[in-house]
Amino acid sequence: MQSLENVLISKGAEYAPFDVERVHRIYKQIAPLCGFNGIFGKKCKVIHIMGTNGKGSTGRFLAMGLAQHKKSVLHFSSPHLFCFRERFYVYKDNYQGNIDENELECAHQKLWSIESAQEASYFEYATFLALLLAKDYEYLVLEAGVGGEYDSTSVIEANVSIFTPISLDHQEMLGESVQEIALTKLKAMSGQVILAKQRYEEVIRIGKKIAEQKGLVCEVWQDIHTDERFRNEVQDFTRYCQTHILPPFLCDNLHTAMCALDFLGMKFDFNTLNPLSLRGRCERFTHNIVLDVGHNIDGARALREYFAEKQVFLVYNSYADKNIEAILRELLPIVRKVLLIYTDKTRICPKDTLIHILQTLAISHEDFDIRQMRESEDYLVFGSFSVIEEFLQQYKGMKCKIN
Repeated sequence: MQSLENVLISKGAEYAPFDVERVHRIYKQIAPLCGFNGIFGKKCKVIHIMGTNGKGSTGRFLAMGLAQHKKSVLHFSSPHLFCFRERFYVYKDNYQGNIDENELECAHQKLWSIESAQEASYFEYATFLALLLAKDYEYLVLEAGVGGEYDSTSVIEANVSIFTPISLDHQEMLGESVQEIALTKLKAMSGQVILAKQRYEEVIRIGKKIAEQKGLVCEVWQDIHTDERFRNEVQDFTRYCQTHILPPFLCDNLHTAMCALDFLGMKFDFNTLNPLSLRGRCERFTHNIVLDVGHNIDGARALREYFAEKQVFLVYNSYADKNIEAILRELLPIVRKVLLIYTDKTRICPKDTLIHILQTLAISHEDFDIRQMRESEDYLVFGSFSVIEEFLQQYKGMKCKIN
């Protein structure tokens, strides 16, 4: 039988080939063999997180809150930076961290032994592994991939559906407008519906309408300072955000997690809550380096607002299918110079194309050289996951040479 590593290599692209029927067909075939029937929503409660930005941090905050109440939690997120196990972050007994390698391999061997499961795409297979592993946990925090109603994470009903900010991204799969994208994502709602803070009013309108059609309760975001449920927690919430220097959008994501935790009958203890443990989500890597895996306009806008009083060196590259010019235009007011970092990923933007865009925007640029980084300067490492991965590898290599 093939190892998990070899299977993932053979499956290649994260979401290709795309077939809206395949995941449901496979799930129906594997569910009784994997013991899924009667588990999700009952023995293992499911919090399904969908949206464009903020899924990972919202999910991790929620998992941290559940763990404070001694609940066993599996947080499934994507993509990963260095190893596939990062997608399965667990809290159980006294352990927190990536799923055990042997446990993951055993789940793979069981899943791969079912012939129909072998048809799954890369992301679908990862989702089925998450379900198989989560059977032994009280909670599954399940982060969607690209979509909503067509996403493999939508094959099961959720106790809570959270929709983080929805905006333009993956238009080639979801639609060309915010309205089309919102419709595709919001159709996947089930259970209690929580709409996080949204930039676009049509997202709220569509969300309310679909919830009404499905007979679901839809909770719409309100400012934490006017939310009666949290009047006794606002001070501790604010202190936590200030202590850990959280940008406004991460504060919003924490607030969204509070809403979900409250629905489940629990509260955060901000006095003992650890810092966010998730790589590359506006992560203050050092005192002068911030890492963020953003690659859409709204993500860039949030960072521009966060760095409003600063000028930073932007260590940057992006997948070629992103709206690079619009993203860089959004960041322009805070960028002192762009430092181009390169990876060997096939989806990355060609150097000539990227330089042409920078010249069009009259942005000063040069190739990134980690040896030239200075303690006295501020750096934002921004772009695709592969950009953050490449930077961290170079940084680790440099530290090894120093030490």
